[in-house]
Amino acid sequence: MSLEQSLCFYLSPLELMAVCVLPPMLLSIVGLSLFRKAIPFRFLKQSHDVTGPFFSTLGTVYGIFLAFVFTATWQAYSTTSTNVVQEARYLRDLYFVTKAFPQPTQGELQQLLREYRNSVVNDEWKCMEKGEASPRTIQLLQSMGEAYLRFKPSNEHENDFYHTSIQCLTTMNSLRASRIDDSSSALPPVLWFVLLVGAVATIGLSYLFEAQNFWLQAILTILLTGVICMTFCIIVDLDFPFTGATTISPESFQRIEMN
Repeated sequence: MSLEQSLCFYLSPLELMAVCVLPPMLLSIVGLSLFRKAIPFRFLKQSHDVTGPFFSTLGTVYGIFLAFVFTATWQAYSTTSTNVVQEARYLRDLYFVTKAFPQPTQGELQQLLREYRNSVVNDEWKCMEKGEASPRTIQLLQSMGEAYLRFKPSNEHENDFYHTSIQCLTTMNSLRASRIDDSSSALPPVLWFVLLVGAVATIGLSYLFEAQNFWLQAILTILLTGVICMTFCIIVDLDFPFTGATTISPESFQRIEMN
């Protein structure tokens, strides 16, 4: 489990927000105070013609990059949510198709599918909070595959439903594999490096403006730091769709009727 996922797993949403936002805001104020004591006010005023346009350019570039990372993370989260719904639909279709098979194959497959659904909801969803798969769910999936391999269609009607079942099982297994991968996926370290360096540079450049009222500049610095860090917090939360405050619910599986 990565550091970001550990934060989402062990901390509540409020604690995560506090850890991501409050320390940087405090550091930004301390940095501004030290900077104002070290750099003469007249120097800041003289260099404003240079620092102003440069800060605007850097802020625009960094804002675009931050928005790009946030959008990509949200799209990945949305794709994962859609895949979960599709996986549940294939499981429902797989259960429905088993009604075309003779006994005892029908009863065996339906029992395995019910156990698989329950294992996904009760076992695997908890394991995915840590970015892991459930051994129980894996075992049931293998048992289903073996049950289908043992079944030999006796006529054309059963053969058609058998091939449909295999297609559903294959697609469902593929979507499940994507779900497991998404549960532990994270932004590459190089992206976090660029995000953090860009944040430090943007906040640091805001110190170069010559506001005579220290507390006015301090409030603006706090707001800038807070907005950037809250965006980081949301990115971390969305990056792990089965951990933290934005957890994708197993409701799609719970709604499947298997009577």
